[in-house]
Amino acid sequence: MSIVFIHPIEVNSGVFRCVNDSNPYQNFTTPIFSGSPEGQTASTTPKVGPVPGSGLPTLTGDNVFNIYQALGTTGGPPANEFKDSPKITGGIKFGVTPCAEKIDIHVVGRADIYGAGFDTLSIVIDGSTIASFASIGGGSGPPFGGTTTYNQTVTHNFTTHPPCGHIVEISGESGTIYNNNVGYDVKVTVTLNT
Repeated sequence: MSIVFIHPIEVNSGVFRCVNDSNPYQNFTTPIFSGSPEGQTASTTPKVGPVPGSGLPTLTGDNVFNIYQALGTTGGPPANEFKDSPKITGGIKFGVTPCAEKIDIHVVGRADIYGAGFDTLSIVIDGSTIASFASIGGGSGPPFGGTTTYNQTVTHNFTTHPPCGHIVEISGESGTIYNNNVGYDVKVTVTLNT
């Protein structure tokens, strides 16, 4: 039998968190939530999938988060342009136990089709981007509610096991117009080495 000594994980500079043993299904620290404007930050409630007509499943169970949701209701007229000003942003950041073998992140999201590179989501692990999602472009003109949907699982295998754990950041931002329930929900599953 071996004893594993796990240090607190420095999630943000000077912010140390421990893996919550009272949630054995989690295997990562309690996330730090971010986002703007006030009241629009990331949360533990899925918001994108549950909207009627989204064409996406609602993520359920443990470790489900909404990164951001932009409904296009915070800008000026005309209403059919689904404006949000300023952009809606959100993110979660957490530390994963060094005993982890892999992490699976189920991504459910929507992004505009009017212009490429908007309505983003990035998954960064230990400083490296392992997946990105965004609008793909190719659409033009009304109706401005056209979107691309995402429903896929990103898997990252941990090949090293630093005693200070792994840092995971999932974040993104909307555009300022043509938002129609764009944004992302995620479900995080960490598998331990056996």
